Amino acid sequence: MKKRKLIDERGRIFGVISALDILAVLVVAALALMAYMRFFSGGEANISDDGFVPVTYQIRVERVRGSTVESLRVDDRLWSDGGEDLGAIKAVEASPAVDIVETTSGEIRSMEVENYFNVLLTVTVDGSVNDGRYYAGRTYELGVNGDVLFTTKYVSTTGRIWNVG
Repeated sequence: MKKRKLIDERGRIFGVISALDILAVLVVAALALMAYMRFFSGGEANISDDGFVPVTYQIRVERVRGSTVESLRVDDRLWSDGGEDLGAIKAVEASPAVDIVETTSGEIRSMEVENYFNVLLTVTVDGSVNDGRYYAGRTYELGVNGDVLFTTKYVSTTGRIWNVG
């Protein structure tokens, strides 16, 4: 029985196929894969250079004084109690706070609470999305109905994440 060399004198592997042919096939396959990933993959189209995507969410803050509403300003940054950047305020919508009260005649009514407001903040942050979960940055999860203690340069208060995405 004749022992075969791994690569013969003509550059063929086991005397069957050329090593250059295999190399050429691998290069073409790699280029095809890169082209597919670049043009046809279903990744986010708006990923920034650092890998973050813009995430927009809303925080509902209930029953705050008028001075707090005035201190929540568009373009101010929000920070969590742990120091994470929660983004910039893009819109502030305030409406009078309402309580359900029983009148002296026994009637149940909703009435505005004087000098108190409910606020809906729209916030945009450079975040990430992983398995359908949204994060401010890479670590602070933005879960709907999650309470968040946040601080701006003018005010510190607690709100509830109302909407994400």
